[in-house]
Amino acid sequence: VPVVADMYQNDYANVKQNEKNIVQAFHDEEEKFRKTLGRGLKIALAEQVKIDVQVKVKVAQANEDLRKKFSGKVAFDLYQTYGFPIEMTIEIAKEKGMEVDLAGFEKAKREHQELSRRGAQQKFAGGLLDHSEKTTRLHTATHLLHEALRRVLGPQVKQAGSNITPERLRFDFTHQDKLSEEELQKIAKLVNEIVQKNLLVVQETMSLDKAKKQGALALFGQKYGEKVKVYKIVDPSLPAGGSGQAYSIEVCGGPHVVKTGELGKFRILKQENIGKGIRRIRAVLE
Repeated sequence: VPVVADMYQNDYANVKQNEKNIVQAFHDEEEKFRKTLGRGLKIALAEQVKIDVQVKVKVAQANEDLRKKFSGKVAFDLYQTYGFPIEMTIEIAKEKGMEVDLAGFEKAKREHQELSRRGAQQKFAGGLLDHSEKTTRLHTATHLLHEALRRVLGPQVKQAGSNITPERLRFDFTHQDKLSEEELQKIAKLVNEIVQKNLLVVQETMSLDKAKKQGALALFGQKYGEKVKVYKIVDPSLPAGGSGQAYSIEVCGGPHVVKTGELGKFRILKQENIGKGIRRIRAVLE
């Protein structure tokens, strides 16, 4: 890290300025992987013992196939849950005289991808499946929350995921540190101020390039078509490009309320740490 920081300090000043934090992040990830590797090895060993027991039961039937097969489902669980590379599982199995059931591994992988695909359809980046009034209000509240987080914590904050039900919203975002009580209060206050101003929520369809030029936020990694829907929360009394001064601009499939005054009082229930550099906020409308 120090070598890279020195090489690129003229082009990327932030790298040099945050060198200590970057080094610490690398060390944390290395330690995390060591622990992951240890857990994965224990599971792999347990699977070997399980197979050995099964073989002894079946020995009278001379079931050689059972002796050679390492469960594809277990191999995928190691890969998905613990980040255990399939190549490493294959190598470990080979050392024990076993063969990984790759067909079973691929089947488990496809099933997981299908479940993930169905779950992704429920994320508001592509539009909500549930268009109920409560869910729509909470959906608009996530846009207010996203912008409030950026204004209080800094523009480096990015959306990392979300989940909305008629009862509550869950919003994941990039941030290293736990939010202080003061920061949480500022965020909630800012959201409620926008609610009380009863700003207009307008929708426009445009190219993704145009949306980005206007400063629209888009979900990182999300695939978009040539034309996208852009939702703006604006104050019509402050003209800006003919649509009003925007508090928030996001690429989004909708739906949303017409005015922020429809939301009611916004309240943060709790914050959580869900991974390295990822925080989660749960909130409701009252």
